[in-house]
Amino acid sequence: MMGHKPRVFEQGFTLIEIIIALLVISVALGAVISTTGSSVKHATHLNEKTMALWVAQNTLAELSSTQTWLATGIKSTEATMAERQWFIKNEVIQTPDKNMRKMNVSIYTDNAANNKLITLTAYIVKANNFLENENNL
Repeated sequence: MMGHKPRVFEQGFTLIEIIIALLVISVALGAVISTTGSSVKHATHLNEKTMALWVAQNTLAELSSTQTWLATGIKSTEATMAERQWFIKNEVIQTPDKNMRKMNVSIYTDNAANNKLITLTAYIVKANNFLENENNL
C-alpha cells in the first residue's frame, strides 16, 4: 500500500467567509455614518432655529419698548447675530380693540423670504391708553 498522508485540517477562514464578513461590516459602518450625518444635520438646524428665536425676541423687545404707536403694515429689516445676517419681516395687524395691535415677527435666512425659520407673535397695548386707564383706578 502506498503511504497515505493523513489529512491535515488547516485552521482559518476561506475567502468567501472573509468577503461576507467585510460586507456585513461595510453595511454596519454605512448605517453608523448615515446616523451620524443625520444627527449633525439636525443639530445644525436646531442651532439655527434657536438663533432665529433670539433674533425674533430681540426684535419684539425693541419694538415693544419704543414709545411710538406702531403703524399697521409689513416692514422688512435685517439684523446681525452670531456673525450671521438674519432677515426679519415685521407684520403689524389691527385687532378689534383699537388700543391693541398684533405683531408677527418672522425670521428668514434669505432676503427672498423663502426659508422661514420661525414666527413669533405678540400683542402690544397703546402706552398712553394703558397709563390713562391705570391712573383712573
